[in-house]
Amino acid sequence: MGPCQSQSKLKSSKNLQQPTLIRKTDQVLTNNNPSMILPSFSPNPEVISEPYDDTKKSLSQLKVYKFSYQRFYSEITQGNMKLSSNQKLVQHNLTGKIRVVEQYERNQQNEEFITQLKCYPLDNPRIVNVHELYIDEESFYLIMDYCSGGQLSNYYVDKSIIPFNEVEIASIIYQAAESLRYLEKMGLTHGFLNLNSFSRVDTSNNFQIKLSDIRGLFVKPELNEQNVFSLPPEACNTKDQNVFNHSRDVWCLGVMAYQMICGYPPFEGNTIESVKSQIKKMAAQYNNFQFDRVSKLCRQLIQRILAPLKQRISIVALMNDQWFKIRIKQNDQSILNKLQQNKVKISELQQLFLIFMIKNICSADQQQLYTEFVNLDENQDGQLTKEEIFKVYSNRFASKADAKAFIENIFKIADVDKSGTIDFGEFLVAITDKPGLLTEENLKTTFKMVASSNGKLTTQKLRFHFSTCLSKLDKLFSENFANPQNVGYSEFELLMKQLL
Repeated sequence: MGPCQSQSKLKSSKNLQQPTLIRKTDQVLTNNNPSMILPSFSPNPEVISEPYDDTKKSLSQLKVYKFSYQRFYSEITQGNMKLSSNQKLVQHNLTGKIRVVEQYERNQQNEEFITQLKCYPLDNPRIVNVHELYIDEESFYLIMDYCSGGQLSNYYVDKSIIPFNEVEIASIIYQAAESLRYLEKMGLTHGFLNLNSFSRVDTSNNFQIKLSDIRGLFVKPELNEQNVFSLPPEACNTKDQNVFNHSRDVWCLGVMAYQMICGYPPFEGNTIESVKSQIKKMAAQYNNFQFDRVSKLCRQLIQRILAPLKQRISIVALMNDQWFKIRIKQNDQSILNKLQQNKVKISELQQLFLIFMIKNICSADQQQLYTEFVNLDENQDGQLTKEEIFKVYSNRFASKADAKAFIENIFKIADVDKSGTIDFGEFLVAITDKPGLLTEENLKTTFKMVASSNGKLTTQKLRFHFSTCLSKLDKLFSENFANPQNVGYSEFELLMKQLL
């Protein structure tokens, strides 16, 4: 996360056992890699306990526990990834998932930060997911996604080395814009976005990133020598520097793009006031030799971002800019093939379990799948319509009638809630390799995670995991189970294997 983080350090545990091997996890979901076998694991029954009810009532969007995270997680060696002083790398004892734990001291500012998280469930593949919250007398511990590629700033330690080419920069900036578009819909702003705010999911050539500075959405730092470089001109006056809006975040993307091209920010200085002076003068230079290595479209877009407030481009216009056409897109024929392989209709309850399994057992593929989803989502509203899919796939069929018939069949399978559109969750489930996901080990692992301490599925416990109202879950149980009050593993297994 960014420079505004708490600097309190995680306490070490003398009794903590380090695993000798990292369990197999995060396998891709498609037919290219169908194997997702996890080692058998029998947890202590005392570990699988109910959440802390009092805290859960006030923090309903988080899984909240009033005991140590070490019941469910083991700390592991950090490796090459640079972590902040309040972070440690952990592995879930049951699923083998690698995640990061962030510790925050229990003070008024952090109490407010944690409280804000309940109001804004940040459920988007371009933003790190906060999975759980553990509370003790002194600290909060957030369990979050692990981005093994590290912060983007790690790649710009040497200003003389430009690690990414133009196509890669376009991909990164576009993904950052996707996260901002989502935050705009949520009514959230950051205000100090920089290369510390985003992390690469891994070190592959896909260049998938996530917004990793979650705290910065809710707790704004004081202006300092580290974050002044992202300040827009309209916020350079002291009275306006604490005004946060979406246009300010767009400005930050322009600063990031400039820095990724040149190795240094567009406005520099030795003091806060000298940097602010350069910003107010709009003194960015575009005739240096680094801009010779990128296209005219790239330079023009950055100039449209690093502009006075009234002339600055909007996030929607930015995402529709011609420059982003250079991004490498996946072959949409592969998506078509995956959609064709799904023949079994999915119930709403099965969909909830599938999404839970994807997110908690094998989520590494989500980032690339989200990119493909966005490529299909022409108006970027987070929903796929029949018309949008038709535009992409109509030329794959002998006639328009064949294309429309195929798309109608897709919606019969994928549009689980019958809304007339397909959201990302439905899309994710529709193209997932079901045989690769619904292995015996994965089903047993999932059941252990969601079942109550008596070894049964209850709507009360599932409401906590699925963030779904109790009446809705009661209805789904009645529709899917002969005896809704006594659902054990055999009933759960039978429900899920109907999809094979």
